[in-house]
Amino acid sequence: MKISLRLSSGVLFFFYASTLILWLVFIAIWIVYQKKWDALLAQEQVLREEILELEEYGKWTLDYVKIERGLTFLSKNKINEQSRIELTEQIWKISRTYNIDPLLILSIVAQESHGNPKARGRMRSGAESGAFGLMQIKLETAKSIGRRFGYKIESPEDLMAPDVNVVIGTAYLMRLIGKYQNLKHAIIAYNIGPGLLDSHLKKNHPLPTRYYERVISKYWNLVSNSNFLDLP
Repeated sequence: MKISLRLSSGVLFFFYASTLILWLVFIAIWIVYQKKWDALLAQEQVLREEILELEEYGKWTLDYVKIERGLTFLSKNKINEQSRIELTEQIWKISRTYNIDPLLILSIVAQESHGNPKARGRMRSGAESGAFGLMQIKLETAKSIGRRFGYKIESPEDLMAPDVNVVIGTAYLMRLIGKYQNLKHAIIAYNIGPGLLDSHLKKNHPLPTRYYERVISKYWNLVSNSNFLDLP
């Protein structure tokens, strides 16, 4: 009887010891594979980030090409090659700085001046409206915004410089987007002025949407037509 008990205790000890060893081996193997799995996950994360970065670079490159080709079409040789390259880079940088679609900037340019950096706005009566350049900025507005960005705007001729005009025009548009938190209202205000738009909104009057619709139409043409030949 004593021998039987001793054997049973020995068997139990061997069983528990074997089980413990097996668990220890299992845990050791699990730790090794877990480290390998974590390393694979880390590599996958790096790969994903690199792919996203490449996609972003690809988008930036595509944006640059779209801007350059759009300007070429819109300006119809009214901007020389060197100025066009500089303006393309300027719009590209602005779009990244302000996180704004560069084709929206081009849509405003298309609607306002048809890509003519020397454009002078006129009212229906034929009298000058006081708006100048690619984005048809008024002098007083340009002076106010220019001071914030280190641009000294003193005369209409200053606004005829394409790079200056686009910086001021985009900054003004972004100010309106910030004010209204509504792209449609911002684009309408760009056309009729924030004072008149505020009056319409306050009195709950119907908004004049023709300008907005034309800008958006040009925008979607730029988006959907890679050769820019379908712009109205």
